[in-house]
Amino acid sequence: MARVLPIALLCMAASFFSSAFVTLPTNEGATRATAARWSAVSGVLPGALLTVPGQAQAYSETELNQFGLVFAIFFLGFFIAGLVRMFTVGKL
Repeated sequence: MARVLPIALLCMAASFFSSAFVTLPTNEGATRATAARWSAVSGVLPGALLTVPGQAQAYSETELNQFGLVFAIFFLGFFIAGLVRMFTVGKL
């Protein structure tokens, strides 16, 4: 919670100031209503990103343990390959 609060405050502050976002490029065919709609949408996006759950909340403990097991075996393979390479080259 302590890590989310500064990000939330930063997003809220950025959404109140229109200069915090890149403005819509103006074409000759673009109307002021289109530009106003895009500027309103750009203020809503930071708030919408805060509602998305974090990556750690999206996975169960079982899924994380399964990934850790696969990652450990993968890392062990590279570690053993590195040791074999060091011993076969003859320079430590």
